[in-house]
Amino acid sequence: MIAPVLLQRQQLDRLWDIDRSEIIDTLYRLQDGKLHPYPDYYDVRGWDPHDRETYTPIHEACFDRGGAFFALFEGEEIAAAAALDTEPRGPQRDLRQLLFFYVSAHKRGQGLGRQLFQLCLRQAAQDGAAGLYVSSIPNKSTVDFYLAQGCRLIEQPDTELFAREPEDIHLVCPCR
Repeated sequence: MIAPVLLQRQQLDRLWDIDRSEIIDTLYRLQDGKLHPYPDYYDVRGWDPHDRETYTPIHEACFDRGGAFFALFEGEEIAAAAALDTEPRGPQRDLRQLLFFYVSAHKRGQGLGRQLFQLCLRQAAQDGAAGLYVSSIPNKSTVDFYLAQGCRLIEQPDTELFAREPEDIHLVCPCR
């Protein structure tokens, strides 16, 4: 197990060093309260050029309000990272958003994602939250990972997050 590191603000740029490459061949669509898989194909070869421009200010604002950015390094290489926001989310405003969550392509399947997810869940509980709010890309393998961690579909998505990402699969994971 790799010891997690709490990133400092000046290290947030390291998030873009994660290799998010993957082949996506199945997506989920939420219909009538159920997940329905359907075939689709994306060859993701890294970050969209606009991601850094769009999300860096969001990451910095999260950090500035007390958000935690956890990273797992192997030597100098960032292998995985997750961000837990402090802004209240969900219908009761008692959830904390998993704002960022990626494991480098060549490190997937080694338990790093599970380690980071559990760390964020414990941190949310320590902060007094009822659980994690996850707005996941509809990639079947990503959603299946979250479901395996104990997430379930949220009955009432967060209004702001749903408006921002209506195609995402909105999930909640209660703190145990």
